[in-house]
Amino acid sequence: MARGRVDRITTDYDEWRAEYTLSRRTFALGGLAGALTAGGLTAAEIYRARYVYPYRPVLERVELILPPDHLNLAGMSIAFIADTHVGPFIGVDDLERTVALLDGESPDLVLLGGDYVSESPRYTRDTTDVLSAVISAAPLGGYSVLGNHDLSVSKTRIEEEFGRAGIPVLRNEAAEVRYRGTSLYIGGIDETLLGDDQPGDTFAQIPDGAAAIALWHEPEFAEIAAAQGAFAQLSGHTHGGQVRLPGIGPIGLPIHGKRYVIGKGVADGMQIYASRGVGVYRPPARYNCPPEVTLITLVADPASR
Repeated sequence: MARGRVDRITTDYDEWRAEYTLSRRTFALGGLAGALTAGGLTAAEIYRARYVYPYRPVLERVELILPPDHLNLAGMSIAFIADTHVGPFIGVDDLERTVALLDGESPDLVLLGGDYVSESPRYTRDTTDVLSAVISAAPLGGYSVLGNHDLSVSKTRIEEEFGRAGIPVLRNEAAEVRYRGTSLYIGGIDETLLGDDQPGDTFAQIPDGAAAIALWHEPEFAEIAAAQGAFAQLSGHTHGGQVRLPGIGPIGLPIHGKRYVIGKGVADGMQIYASRGVGVYRPPARYNCPPEVTLITLVADPASR
């Protein structure tokens, strides 16, 4: 597996906080309604964007193509759950209803993409219990990374609760998963805004030539994972833009979430999937961007079938 030289991604905390505060104030002053009105939405559609569409989750089915030397992994299924944001706008009952979309799908492995709670650590235990139940049902268990909101509400609470529930948190760590006699490695990179991301150290733990997926909350720096030899990256953070106006696109995107915003993409030859996420943050609205859980299937390259 080729290794590229990687420096840690650094973000000034004050820069991130200033952008977050500006966005929050803008929408609190009616910017969301103004933007939606300018986009041609009726009052009824604005109402649905706030009170209906955020609570209509869907199950997305995605295929990721395997490297040719690892076709024994073909058929492996992975449930990817990101950005649950349980808090003032998304309740634990909303999360339960969303992950219930996986009932009957029997994923082999569960991967969690960060930002599990919003605004207060008091939502952590109930959220953890729901996610733990999904992982417990998977034959190969599950792994997680942290998001910026997890660290902003508490530096330790998510890790403590996940530890209680037996959910491994990968902070610049790699985990080996065995499937049909073949290894898949999950390279869990710490988040880039408030964490201590070390992609080079993470992938140094993975044998050369191994099949590896990067699990990284922010999608912005996918080329780094590609340089490390990952064949795919799973990310959240962007929520797909949450509000996507016809002919305009997303009305706002978070810092480190302005590239690879939604769905499948390619970064220097590596596949990347950016989930729209389960929850919402400010603004607490969705339009043309339903919440999702994702069922990923690893497949052989159709050209080689």
